[in-house]
Amino acid sequence: MPDAHPAHSGLPSLYLAEVGVFRGRWTMSVIGPDQGVAAGPNLDLGPAKAFTQAHPDDPGRYLIAMTGRVPVLPRDKAVRMLAEHGFVVAGAAREEARTDCGWTQVAGSEWTAPCQPVAAP
Repeated sequence: MPDAHPAHSGLPSLYLAEVGVFRGRWTMSVIGPDQGVAAGPNLDLGPAKAFTQAHPDDPGRYLIAMTGRVPVLPRDKAVRMLAEHGFVVAGAAREEARTDCGWTQVAGSEWTAPCQPVAAP
């Protein structure tokens, strides 16, 4: 996973990745500080075919009492897509034990993660 740009180190995240299911496919957008789309909209992450049984105490589900059958977040693919578009999930969010490597489920098939621009290579 790439590092965040040093100018953003220790600062709150200004960008938010949103991943959700639309018409049977996972899509992602990155929303900027002005509420405009910084990446996307609707970057395709593939079909939502895999499902799991959710429990409220699962990582990432601390904001909602989610139970039942839910689609599995394609986290690795989302992280790769973020990097391809110049973003990385914020380090503080990845270290937060209540999240799923920085991702938080906010609805049955929607996840969000704070993100930052990546450092120049």
